[in-house]
Amino acid sequence: MQSSHTGIAGHYTRGNLLEAIRTGLAAARAQSDASAVELLASVDEFHIGGRTATQAVADRVIPGPGCQVLDIGCGIGGTARLLATKYGCQVTGIDLTQEFVDVGNQLNADLGLSDDIALSVADATDIPFGDDRFDRVTMLHVGMNIAAKNLLMAEIARVLKPGGTAAIYDVMRTGDAPLRFPVPWASEQSMSFVATPGDYAAHLAAAGLVPVDPISMRDTALAFFEQARARMAAGGGTSPLGVHLVMGQDAREKVANLSAMVEAGTVCPTLILAGKPA
Repeated sequence: MQSSHTGIAGHYTRGNLLEAIRTGLAAARAQSDASAVELLASVDEFHIGGRTATQAVADRVIPGPGCQVLDIGCGIGGTARLLATKYGCQVTGIDLTQEFVDVGNQLNADLGLSDDIALSVADATDIPFGDDRFDRVTMLHVGMNIAAKNLLMAEIARVLKPGGTAAIYDVMRTGDAPLRFPVPWASEQSMSFVATPGDYAAHLAAAGLVPVDPISMRDTALAFFEQARARMAAGGGTSPLGVHLVMGQDAREKVANLSAMVEAGTVCPTLILAGKPA
C-alpha cells in the first residue's frame, strides 16, 4: 500500500473502536427502544447530514430489493447496513482502514447481517472486482482523500453494470478561500484532495459515465450543524454513541472548521449522479 494510503488509514484508525462502540451501544439500548441499526446511525453515518443524507442518496438511486451495491469508503458499514435493512440490497463495501473494516464486519455479525453485507480492505483506485459487477456504486465523503480522481472514476465505471448508476456525495470546493484544518477527513493539507463539482463531472465523463447536474446539499448541511450545536447547547453532554468515537479527541475542532467553511461557501457537500450507458 502506498505511503499516502497508509497515512490516510492512520488518520482514521483509533485502536479501540469496537470496544467503544459496543459499550456505547449497550448504554444507548438501555435508554431507547430503537433498533441497533437505528442507534448505530449516530456513529456510523460518518458524513454531513448523517442518516438523512444517506436516505436522500438511496431514495434517488436504489431501484428495489436485490440491488447489488458497491459502497466505496464504507467505513464501519453504516451506509451498507441501511441499504441492506431498509432497501433490501446486497452490499459489498471497501475501505482503506483495516480497523473500520474489522469493526464493521463484527458489528454485522452481531446483528445477523453477514449474509447481506461483506466489507473488505481495498483501494478505490484499484477495485478488486470484475467488470460490470454492480447495479449501483455509492461513495459518501470519500473523494476528499483521493488525489487520482481519474483512476477512481475509471474504476467506478468499470465495475458498474451497463445501465447502472453511481452516486457520489462528497465535500466539494465551491469557493477560493484556503481550507481550515483539521477537518474530519484530514489533519492537514497533504491528505486532502478537495475538488470542484466541475472536476468530478469531467472525470466521470472521461470515464464514459454520464453525470447529471450536481445537487447542492448545503441546506441539509446547515440544518445538520445547527442541530448539533443545539444539542451541545442543551447541555446533554457527550452521547454514548456519536461520530466523536470515530473522529477522536479533536472531533469538535474538525466539525467546527468544516461547518465554518460550509457556511462561508468555501466548500459544500454535493451529490453527483452518473449513469453508465446500457
